[in-house]
Amino acid sequence: MNKKFFGKDQPTNVISFSYLPPSGAVGPEFPCEIIGDIVISLERAQEEASSLNVPFYERVFALIIHGILHILGFDHVNDSNERRRMRYQEKKLLTYVATHRIYKEITL
Repeated sequence: MNKKFFGKDQPTNVISFSYLPPSGAVGPEFPCEIIGDIVISLERAQEEASSLNVPFYERVFALIIHGILHILGFDHVNDSNERRRMRYQEKKLLTYVATHRIYKEITL
């Protein structure tokens, strides 16, 4: 998929497709229930979880968050300031998810 959609002949862990307009605005003129699609390579997620020494489900949740941020317009490739902002949001959201009661219940 990385090669087909982005011209990159290498594996990747997550690919996102945003359905939001370029401004990222959602309002009455653009009512949406689905803001995008996220494709996660579970094989890559498992490899990364092992190399990072974190549980598999934690890595998958981190990739979901990463994909959502891409859908919302964050980018970590071309701008170091944007990369820092994205990493900050990832950590903030992963902390929120990890402290939620439901997350704790499903990861016991």
